[in-house]
Amino acid sequence: MRVLRIAVPVVMTFAVSGCAFLNNVKSGNIKGAAEAAQKEAQLFADSKKYGDTECAPIKTSELSWEEERAVGSAVGVGLAMNGGHFFIEGVTEKNPEVLNADLKKAKLPDNEKNELTAYLSITGRNIARYSSRPELPWTFGVIENETPNAFSAPGGYVIVTTGLLKKITNEAQLAGVLAHEIGHIVHKHSLKRYKQGKFDQCSVALAARYYSERNTNLPPLLKDALRFSNRFGKGGKVDLDAPDEGGFVGFIVKTVLKLMEALGNEKEDEFQADATALELVAFAGYDPSEYEKFLTSLGSQGGGFSKHPSTEDRVAKLKASREGELAPFATGTAKPDVAKAFAPLKK
Repeated sequence: MRVLRIAVPVVMTFAVSGCAFLNNVKSGNIKGAAEAAQKEAQLFADSKKYGDTECAPIKTSELSWEEERAVGSAVGVGLAMNGGHFFIEGVTEKNPEVLNADLKKAKLPDNEKNELTAYLSITGRNIARYSSRPELPWTFGVIENETPNAFSAPGGYVIVTTGLLKKITNEAQLAGVLAHEIGHIVHKHSLKRYKQGKFDQCSVALAARYYSERNTNLPPLLKDALRFSNRFGKGGKVDLDAPDEGGFVGFIVKTVLKLMEALGNEKEDEFQADATALELVAFAGYDPSEYEKFLTSLGSQGGGFSKHPSTEDRVAKLKASREGELAPFATGTAKPDVAKAFAPLKK
């Protein structure tokens, strides 16, 4: 999406200037064609500069909890739906808005799939209470996808795949995976992608408004963004709790999802999440060396973790910490009895 943000202005500049140029050429006014092209190119450059300047505070401002949770739920559902279907039974409602509104009232029937989700949630919440953000309404879920993967979204959403769970041999390894994703949320790593996506869309929307106020011949690629220009306040502030007219949340979230898919987290973010994971599993009473064993079982760069640093580098850092300053706390157990909870994965 970053490439799109750079490339689109260039494409549109040529598109707009090209029309003006051709119209003047047809009339034989070559000089007028050049001047028109230059004038429209300058207007587009001014529009982009205006959008970037007005939206710049997004990159440095702190997000409110309300905004973090609102975008987190949208991103979390988007990540889950892009990756598969939730590994639960008893929910027949397919409309995400209705499901979200009634989720707190929902009571899933007793069966093995739902017990697995409950087991995951209990394990995750137990670990999260040792984190620096224990007050978050942590939400853990499983989706049906054979690629070993786990991901998180702002506000406390953690999703793992059935493919990942099949590679886990004990509860300590599961704890390590969940703790890693909890680490990303605690350190607000995914909010970097959200801020970038929000900035990109804010800049395009405000550039469209600036351009339209000075030239009614708005390029097609800016017309869609213009619809949302009034939703961005001073400094790029938005009210995500307002009625979502015209798909404004989707306008931002789609960009965020593309950024997360294309770029993942930065290398140092992954190391930081690993370091936090090691501390959390140790404090929760698990053997932290099991997390290293799980990472090793994935191979050099396996499954959905291909954008992560190499397994060798991650394990080396984890081992150094476990045998160093964390050694006095690294006395937990593996808790290997997960066969009953994981039974649905074999069916």
